[in-house]
Amino acid sequence: MKKLLSLLLCALMMGCASAASLPSPETLITLSDDQILVDGAPITGNRDARVYLSYQTEVHPDVAPQLQGLENRVITITDNGAYRITGSAHDAQIAVKADENDHVRLILDNMEITCRTAPGIVIHSAYDPRVPGQYGAVIHLAEGSENKVTGSHTARILETDEKFDGAVDSLVSLGFEGSGKLTVDADNEGIEVKYGHMTVNGGVFDIQAGDDPLNVSEDQVGTLTVNGGHLFSSVKPLAGGEGDGIDSNGFIIFNGGTIINLAHPSSQDSGIDSDMGSTVNGGLIVGAGNMYDPIEAEGSAQLFMMLEFNEPTNDLVVVTDQGGKPVFAYDFPHDYMYIAFSSPELKEGIYHVYLGGEIEGISENGLYTRIDSYIPGVQMTHGGGTAQQRNAFPAPDAPGMEMPVGGMNGMNGPDDPGRGFGGQGMGDPGRGMGGMDINALMQAYQQLDLNEILKGKDLDELLQGKDLNQLLTGFAITDLLTEEEIKAYLGDADPMLLQMPGGFGGFGGGFGGFGGPRSLENSAETATGDFFLSRENTGFTNLTAIR
Repeated sequence: MKKLLSLLLCALMMGCASAASLPSPETLITLSDDQILVDGAPITGNRDARVYLSYQTEVHPDVAPQLQGLENRVITITDNGAYRITGSAHDAQIAVKADENDHVRLILDNMEITCRTAPGIVIHSAYDPRVPGQYGAVIHLAEGSENKVTGSHTARILETDEKFDGAVDSLVSLGFEGSGKLTVDADNEGIEVKYGHMTVNGGVFDIQAGDDPLNVSEDQVGTLTVNGGHLFSSVKPLAGGEGDGIDSNGFIIFNGGTIINLAHPSSQDSGIDSDMGSTVNGGLIVGAGNMYDPIEAEGSAQLFMMLEFNEPTNDLVVVTDQGGKPVFAYDFPHDYMYIAFSSPELKEGIYHVYLGGEIEGISENGLYTRIDSYIPGVQMTHGGGTAQQRNAFPAPDAPGMEMPVGGMNGMNGPDDPGRGFGGQGMGDPGRGMGGMDINALMQAYQQLDLNEILKGKDLDELLQGKDLNQLLTGFAITDLLTEEEIKAYLGDADPMLLQMPGGFGGFGGGFGGFGGPRSLENSAETATGDFFLSRENTGFTNLTAIR
């Protein structure tokens, strides 16, 4: 009898546990410009409801004059569960404000939402495990569905305000699942996770953004993991624009899927940019930009190639193995200097690279996923030097001359208050302008005491005729010392380097982050058409056409 009671009790407990673990029924949200329906009934304005409607007018300075005073409808989700969203709405926003223990799943099922003054989807709060690859908030793209989010951004007005940069923006870790399609049209960033991590497990994405199409922005922490799906992210080629193809202030991990990342075609940005390192373990991956940002060869399970072109190219780029079989082909829509790619087909060995030619096969977003035939175009060599990066700014006091801008991943100088040119330390500190070695100059700078040197100077006379706006970024050393003094203190330092603003972060500041172009090391002393790929040798410089 006891055994029977025990079995019944066990069955009852298991039944209760199973019932507790079952997902709650889906809530259906139907969008339209006339009214919003929740499970077929008009949405309520009661803020105690699981889904309620409110109105929000954005007043930040970035709102266009013609949109000032525009009132957005905000559909807010407050509770754990799955929410299937369908239909179309303009000047509207989906917002999630759930409890920190709530798992929230947004199922986009042929949904289109447009928000011209703020993000189209914003997740304020939900459960966040704070572990890379895990998430409590998920956007699920329903099978066979086509969805679109057109969104803007907001600015911080008060200290307590949260600034949202993406058309889809989240303050907690966010995951993407499903097999449907999501198109994002953003005036600033495309999809951003401000705190925590972003994980892409599936779906088809077409993200066109005014800045970074995909961004994980928590410094040194955020991890962007791609496990599957087809992801095309491109920065809009707007005049004066900028943006990386995919960006993380922490880490990027590619485990699978097809991922194409195109930076702004004329800014100093990378196709694939991460502050803490990118690794490739699987997938078909393309990154194109005008700045070199390294991929971690040692930590990557899959081989990749980094190509540095001597001059920008927007042509068809084809890589063949030694036997002439194409292993990679991409028809680039814009001019780029740096192209990185990885494919499961890459093995250690010799490859050849071509521009143009005649190709037949199946392509999507410029990438050939199947190549039926290829007649080679112009063959490329590598080595014999490194290419000059395409982006430059006018050299001070040298009309007509230009100096290449270093990459944004350079380290700051020894004293952070100095900050240096651009405030972030442009390029590798030890490399200097044009790649010169400035370690000795750095040491001399560090030993200078401007307070002592300038003690007897008449500051009014020193500043006469100077642009005082330079105080915001620091004077160049030539603004502070005469030629004789510079020679006495710093020796025969390069005069163009000394004219760089920001060498000191204001009076008495520490040495800032001088640096020249971030660039690959020269891949071969003599130009050659053989590209030998190995785990130790993944980068190829100064690609030049054989004429």
